[in-house]
Amino acid sequence: MSLTGNLEDVSVADTLQFIHLGGRTGTLTLQSGEATAEIAFHKGRIVNATGPASKRLGELLLDAGAIDPATLQAALKVQEAEQPRRSLGQILVAMKAVTPETMYGAVEQQIEHTVYDLVTWSHGTFQFALDDLKPIDDIAVVPGDVIRHLNLDTQMVLLDALRVFDERNRDAERAKPKTSPVSTPALGVAPIKPPTQKITPVTPPVERRVRLQVVSADRQIAEKLAQALPEATVVPVNLRDAGTAPPGEGAPVVLLDLRAGSVAVEAVEGLRRTRPRSSILAVVDAGVPLTRVYQAGAVAAVPGEVQALIASFRSLVQNRSDWITGGERTERIHENFARLRRIVGDLRSGLISTTISLSLMNIISEEVERAVLFLVRRDGLVAPGAFGNDPAGRPLAQRTRGLKLALASRNALTDSLSDGQVRAMQFEEAHYPDGFAAVVGKPRTGQCAVFPVMGGQRVIALVYADNGNSNRAIEELEMLELAASQAGLAFENELLRRQVTQPS
Repeated sequence: MSLTGNLEDVSVADTLQFIHLGGRTGTLTLQSGEATAEIAFHKGRIVNATGPASKRLGELLLDAGAIDPATLQAALKVQEAEQPRRSLGQILVAMKAVTPETMYGAVEQQIEHTVYDLVTWSHGTFQFALDDLKPIDDIAVVPGDVIRHLNLDTQMVLLDALRVFDERNRDAERAKPKTSPVSTPALGVAPIKPPTQKITPVTPPVERRVRLQVVSADRQIAEKLAQALPEATVVPVNLRDAGTAPPGEGAPVVLLDLRAGSVAVEAVEGLRRTRPRSSILAVVDAGVPLTRVYQAGAVAAVPGEVQALIASFRSLVQNRSDWITGGERTERIHENFARLRRIVGDLRSGLISTTISLSLMNIISEEVERAVLFLVRRDGLVAPGAFGNDPAGRPLAQRTRGLKLALASRNALTDSLSDGQVRAMQFEEAHYPDGFAAVVGKPRTGQCAVFPVMGGQRVIALVYADNGNSNRAIEELEMLELAASQAGLAFENELLRRQVTQPS
């Protein structure tokens, strides 16, 4: 199967989201004038991206300071003399010039920046070749060797790419000459008003892996923490390198082992002074003065038990996420309204209803961990799209593909279909059909919600949403309800537009 189209009709962002939500494998080729770019997917995950400004692995590692020109030249000579030839990445790792982690980190950063650039392309064509997946030549011979090592969160990359897309659109709009507003809105499109209820900041889950650097004479600490903290990148480092993260990563958490005088308390003070963005956890015993440790700048002083270290690290990461989120929440809300405006823009430019539904799901993905979109048919509810994972970690987009629910039983979905009301309730109280309940599984908090998508006077779609394995409540119901209502009007207008433009 091949998917083709024009970027003037369907944006790069919507095409990427369609491939991701569908869990598809293949290569998306973009053509704009003389420029060509490719984005590779494996089961919906982005695993490679190349564009006009993309660099080869050697250049990336040089720019990051991971290798010097002499090392690169030596590796290229080895590669040229080999038959069969290994990839450049394999040679550099074998030479111990770089670690696999450094190599893949550089590639991940390149992929992210390439995607951010490509979503701004608005003219040209695209073609998605299903099951045509090419390896990254500089790293491996077969795609499978790359996929299992890359740590890209595809949903986050797409959402960040959309943020870049919206920001550049806003900058372009500001640069345009001011004109008088049109007094008559588009047919059936209600003006977008922000919710009046105060929005309370909530704690989001940790969405990117946090680097935990361990400075200790006891090598087993790092090994035990690496096994117990799958959400973190745990690496042993020396004191000189502590607090420094690879390019593109946030500030690390540093674990300093002060027991038995292996690292002096003054090291905490020095690290705090030279690496102020890093967060320091101190491992202490009875001989370490706690007051002095805190005065030196440690966030926490913890005994050497592994479980205590795990709990303190997770608490620190969660609190650090809270601090960051508190300052960014308002900006995210403005970005969501920008995406709402895109729904109306999609309608006015005559885009298909599939693009409108993808825009709706993209907004919802900002606020909840999982969602399933149901279209209302005469004989039942059909699920054309979803995001998030089931309790076993399998993508809901694949698990719900082809799912159809009858309208005979009474549950939260059919109730919202009947009265058009938003429902937020406990999972057990919703009485979902067994087939659906078994697929999604009970969310960790037990809370879920159903949002009807109104088209004129009738419900044309329903959205089930919850926070999956995240331990946070569903907030900002007004934002989600508003997104659903605007998408419903856009759906209805699209149908009206097609009826008007159809030849009689």
